[in-house]
Amino acid sequence: MATAIELYRKAYDLDYRKGDWQTAEEIYRQIAEKFPYSDEKEYALVHLERIEKLRANPRDQRLQPVRAEGGTVGGFAVLSFVLVLVLAVALGLLGYFFWMQSRHTEYQDLILQGMLSENIGNQSTAATLYKQAQETLPGEPLGYRFLAELYLKNDELKLAEIESRRWAVANPYDPGLSEFKMRLKAAAQGREESP
Repeated sequence: MATAIELYRKAYDLDYRKGDWQTAEEIYRQIAEKFPYSDEKEYALVHLERIEKLRANPRDQRLQPVRAEGGTVGGFAVLSFVLVLVLAVALGLLGYFFWMQSRHTEYQDLILQGMLSENIGNQSTAATLYKQAQETLPGEPLGYRFLAELYLKNDELKLAEIESRRWAVANPYDPGLSEFKMRLKAAAQGREESP
């Protein structure tokens, strides 16, 4: 003997997928009679009510079950929406990836140009380029490190201290940071000791 859920699935399949609502009606009635205390009985009664309205007005499209090969039109619409959403997210992530790659490339170029400017003795251009690198990728520590080193080399200790703090925020575990702070402290003490 079939269970209430098995009968309900069979009736639903006949009604909504195959369009045979007359046979489905008989099965819905069987469910209501044989399983009076089941959830399926309540569902079957809802379908029976719809079928009664359909019998009275067979051309009413709102009462017709929506059928399509392999599923419903609503299911296709949901699947299409999900696919479009996944595609949009994938394109967004891909765009973000390429944008970040271009930012990293720009950052590296600014750091290299700053180092070249510093090596040829153009300190102000080097400082400007390091600051631009910091603005390009604020979370990257190299811009802060090279600017702090430049300020220390030019004996601008207060500015070097500020940049070392920003460097520490960007990369607190950088082993070069503690060594830099010792050199900065030594330079400050040397300045105090000199007449």
